[in-house]
Amino acid sequence: MRLRLWISTMAVTAVCLSTAVAAHGQAKPEGTLTVAVATFGNERWLPHLYVGAEDVVLKPMYENLLTRDPKTGELAPMLAERWKVADGGRTWTFYLRKGVQFHGGLGELTAEDVRFTFATIARDGSANSLAPEFRLIKSMEVENPYTLTVRFEKPFVVFGNKVNQGLFASVAFIQSKRHVESAKEDGAERHPISTGPWKFVEHVRGDRIVYEAVENHWRATPHFKRLVFVKVPEPSTRMAMLRAGGVDVIEIGGEYADELKKVGVRTLLMPNTSWLYIILGGQWATKATYDPKVPWAQPDAERARKVRIALNLAVDKQAIMQRVLGGLGTVMGSWLMYPSDPWASDALKKPYPYDPAKAKALLAEAGYPSGFETTMNLTAWPGRGFLPDVGEAVATYWEKIGIRVKRRPVDRAIFAADFRARAYSGVALAYASPLVAPEPWEVMYRAGYTKAALNLFVEHPKLDELIDRLAAQPSFPERVRIMRDEMGPWLSEYVPGVAIGSAHSIAGLGPKVGDWPVIPGHMGFHNWEYIGRAR
Repeated sequence: MRLRLWISTMAVTAVCLSTAVAAHGQAKPEGTLTVAVATFGNERWLPHLYVGAEDVVLKPMYENLLTRDPKTGELAPMLAERWKVADGGRTWTFYLRKGVQFHGGLGELTAEDVRFTFATIARDGSANSLAPEFRLIKSMEVENPYTLTVRFEKPFVVFGNKVNQGLFASVAFIQSKRHVESAKEDGAERHPISTGPWKFVEHVRGDRIVYEAVENHWRATPHFKRLVFVKVPEPSTRMAMLRAGGVDVIEIGGEYADELKKVGVRTLLMPNTSWLYIILGGQWATKATYDPKVPWAQPDAERARKVRIALNLAVDKQAIMQRVLGGLGTVMGSWLMYPSDPWASDALKKPYPYDPAKAKALLAEAGYPSGFETTMNLTAWPGRGFLPDVGEAVATYWEKIGIRVKRRPVDRAIFAADFRARAYSGVALAYASPLVAPEPWEVMYRAGYTKAALNLFVEHPKLDELIDRLAAQPSFPERVRIMRDEMGPWLSEYVPGVAIGSAHSIAGLGPKVGDWPVIPGHMGFHNWEYIGRAR
């Protein structure tokens, strides 16, 4: 069961994860751990220049104010050794750990660095997907070198989720103010530095990223001397490299799990990490990029809804879960939830059935008896290399009811500009949203809200109203009620996309890899510094 943050006005003093697993007394780091992933994302290094999903490959060198305990999933200290929340969530005070050093001899991390990082994320032109939320900050006060107080006009009850390491898309990595200002943005991009247990060595765009272990790191000294990421888009190639010993870790779709086991390759299962659905682009009627000719987003709301329902009925979600994801997940009809979530009512869990005949009838009622043309982007996202396979499967199902689907393989780095600009009206694509930590409205605040920096969902006045209420509601039980009784039913009735359900993540492991403690529900690779060497 995934755990949720309970906001308190009292100081939070959780025991730091690092004290339990710090490796100061271990042997010196040795050897190289090589990891093959489908994409690096935008390949940008400063928080205001990347959207967030890049953290799969950025997280080794970066740290955040908070993290998540690997046993409980609860928020825990990282760069902030403790924090407190006051005034119903309007005031957050972070007390920084003393003595944490930036790489390259650039000195100790202070509250000025944190304030600088938050300000750059919030500034105009920021590409960061959390920029609108950081712009809600009313003021930031550096009380002393190790204390920062952040104030909001309205309660921001889940701000801890925006500054933590253990959440996928950790976009508030703390930067060195001194480094960025002295090296300038271009220089800081060419040679990024931070405070993490790995330091930057090399980045060859589209090919590899190389890190080196920081010995005697304050939190955890890695077991491996070097960590190398290589970009390998094709899953079959990643599997062949792992079997040949060319790489030590691969991200892979669940459909390959049995094949890996048959040839004796170990796998690491990360259960219930993401919520899988098909985005139907163009549902942003108030924006200049809105196209009224898009069948599922046309001005006639009832006809548009019939198209969206037809697109759901045309897809055998259970078959996709079994054949594309290897049975590693749960088909669900509602949005951004796992079956055990307190807001997941029985009515919301029920998926649309597979009924292609009814799908064709609905298309005809909506005015498309011969179907229509559309584009399916086949885009891998960092940590989610299986998404193009899901998109291909859905496109094949749609073709059976007369929809003419053009497949368009496109790299995430290229597509990033489109989803920020809402420039993909009429385009569909498979997407997997993180399940751990965020409540459903948090994900929509980032990508399904008229004030969001990007759109990967739907924009609607009713959704805005629900998000605004939830964002300022300090009572967790009341937020649960709103999500279960109001937001969930509204989404279920509106049908914003093609719901598939919650999914697991999987990694293939080579013989070098020993114990690998992962955070429950965390999507994407993480905790590289804690991976042991196999004996």
